[in-house]
Amino acid sequence: MAEKNKDESKGTMTVQEAGHLGGKEVQHQRDLRDRKEVRGQAYDKPGPPEGTAFGIGAVTQALSGMEFPVTKKDLLARAGNQEIEYRKGQPVSLRQIIEDLEDEEFPSMANVVQAVSGALKEEGLSGGGEKEEKAA
Repeated sequence: MAEKNKDESKGTMTVQEAGHLGGKEVQHQRDLRDRKEVRGQAYDKPGPPEGTAFGIGAVTQALSGMEFPVTKKDLLARAGNQEIEYRKGQPVSLRQIIEDLEDEEFPSMANVVQAVSGALKEEGLSGGGEKEEKAA
């Protein structure tokens, strides 16, 4: 095999070499991400403070630790006077929402979340905004 001139091979590499270098770069980026050292436009956005949740997460966080099935009375006791932010910047009284629910018993957290989400949707706080009225 003829030896390549150094000037001719400058900037070229085999597919295997490129794959090896690419794999190393991917692993390097993963390591940075895992150590939370990655900085860039997507990572510099401020998120909610630790322990803060919105939407369904806010409901489940506020009612965490409950054993199911539960009654509406149990939910009200746990809710106390807590306010949750179902949408960022829009605090709502969890107690008021639960008081307005029709069901008296809830077999699981999923049932609670579904009922609360439905109530908030009726209030125009979830599901994309206000209700549309049909023209008569």
